[in-house]
Amino acid sequence: MPSATGGFKDAWAIIYDSKNNYLTRTVITEHDKKTMNIEIEDSLDNVKVGARVNLLVIHSGGASEFSGTVWKPSPGACEISLFGGRERKGRTSARHVLNIPASIKDLTVNGGQESFREPLQVTIENLSSSGVLIRSPLGGFESGYVLKIEFSINGSDAIIFGKVLREQKNPDFTFCYGCQLIFLE
Repeated sequence: MPSATGGFKDAWAIIYDSKNNYLTRTVITEHDKKTMNIEIEDSLDNVKVGARVNLLVIHSGGASEFSGTVWKPSPGACEISLFGGRERKGRTSARHVLNIPASIKDLTVNGGQESFREPLQVTIENLSSSGVLIRSPLGGFESGYVLKIEFSINGSDAIIFGKVLREQKNPDFTFCYGCQLIFLE
């Protein structure tokens, strides 16, 4: 899997319990590629040692889903042993509800970059290993536009790029955009 060779240090991890109940969003601070152990910023104080968790890891090579076992080598530290890694495609990807604020400053239209005068404030409703769903007060993003979506995870700034695949008008006059995650070199 390309993600294992690229390393997960500084990648984002969204962690769920074994029943897929949301636990936290965090950053991976260390990754031992040989043992597939990661260290995370969050100490997961409410999770017992040896508990199984599910993770969505967003890294330079894409996004992957893992299962893992929680270890706490010392107070305040948390490590997770990863196993069962897989890259998921299309609609088979689990969607993780986030509902976090984000902004769009730039978008790519027909190969050219355009910028907003002021960042467009949006909400990331959910994220999967293959896509993101955003809610926007603004309509008109056509299929094929590439949105540069900026947000923060536990104080760390993050940027993802989403290629608009579909637009949906909501009853409250907002718009939802289903976007495929793309990873720029």
